[in-house]
Amino acid sequence: MFKHFVLHPCLFVFSAWLAFAGGGAHAASLGEYAEEALLNNAEVLAARAQLEASVQQVRQAGLLPDPVLGVQYYLQPVETRTGPQEAAVSLTQPIPWFGKLSLRREGRQQVASMAQERLRATELRVIRLLKESYINYGFNAKAAQVALENLELLKYLESVAHTRYAGGKLSYANVLQIQIRLARTQETFAALTDEAVVLRSAINVLLGAPYDTSRTQPDEPLRIDFAMTDAELHAQALAKNPKLQIAQFNIRKERAGLELAEKDYTPDMALSLKTILTGRAEYGDPEDSGRDPIIAGLTLTLPLHRDKLHGAVAEKQAAIRAARMDYKNQYRRLNEDIETRLFELRDARRRQMLYEESLVPKVKQELEVILQGFENGQASVFELIEVEKNMLDFEIAGYRAVADQAIVVARLEELVGVSLVSWQD
Repeated sequence: MFKHFVLHPCLFVFSAWLAFAGGGAHAASLGEYAEEALLNNAEVLAARAQLEASVQQVRQAGLLPDPVLGVQYYLQPVETRTGPQEAAVSLTQPIPWFGKLSLRREGRQQVASMAQERLRATELRVIRLLKESYINYGFNAKAAQVALENLELLKYLESVAHTRYAGGKLSYANVLQIQIRLARTQETFAALTDEAVVLRSAINVLLGAPYDTSRTQPDEPLRIDFAMTDAELHAQALAKNPKLQIAQFNIRKERAGLELAEKDYTPDMALSLKTILTGRAEYGDPEDSGRDPIIAGLTLTLPLHRDKLHGAVAEKQAAIRAARMDYKNQYRRLNEDIETRLFELRDARRRQMLYEESLVPKVKQELEVILQGFENGQASVFELIEVEKNMLDFEIAGYRAVADQAIVVARLEELVGVSLVSWQD
């Protein structure tokens, strides 16, 4: 049917738009974009720094407290048989009760593991957003191409309508109907052109690049081949979902906290070593004159405030119950989200089959018939515009269904925590 068409100036506009969207830019693959995002995305870098901070806290948690050095100077020396005591030097090492240091380290280790999973969750989220933007970027290009082809058709119909109007075979109202439809399709194309800039900016933000960096636009949305069963998805999510893993590590952290609170019923210790600096005796010559005595000591804390200790244990017990309920809630939400995504995937597949295998071929056949009838004066402008509108809507809807499938799989990957398909771009 396009044999009647001539090249419209919109084609040059479309070419210029493509050049603006990605002219001169490297045609990077989605895999390359993902690597760039993991290296430069601000959220990923922040999560990575938080993980490093947590790891450093683990290094500190299992060590003894710093020893305390004490120095005392007697403003008035104490006279003794062996000489005046002038100053004292002591060294004290606090020692928590047996097992407390390891429990503190265990708690910090669980916090670090949670930070590791938060980093992974952030990476999965950023990659999912990147895939969504990239897929929509390709859909935008295809939708713009379809809109441009319909503009060419409408431009041709406008010329035919003018010819028939000049011959008195068509009313001017019919010419205006075609022109109105042409203007609306031009607005659709213009909106898609503007949307491409927004999608490119979104990709650049995710990549940690300046918002106006040139990016080559994909020709169409990615088509993916997803065949994993529902049971396999749920099993993978149970083992890999970052939020579930964080909830599990949180339970372990609270358990270590409970054990530590229970150990507070036992005293902490402190070992000390002290020497007193003694001068020589002024009178006589005693055997120990000027000898510095050395004193070893042991001190114990007295955990007498039992209400405080009982409260600390009850607090940790409640925290464990809360952590367990959070895990159950995360598990239920995860299963619900997976089922929702699977429904969306099935729905997108049905829509793709409906439009690509049924509606689009039929509406193109109908357009051929109506177009021939319009040229021969046997079809109305209303019929022609209706069919043209259906063709535009059905073609775009078909590509939207293709894009939606890929987006749903990207969202499933974020939920499951692993790659589910080979992204061919």
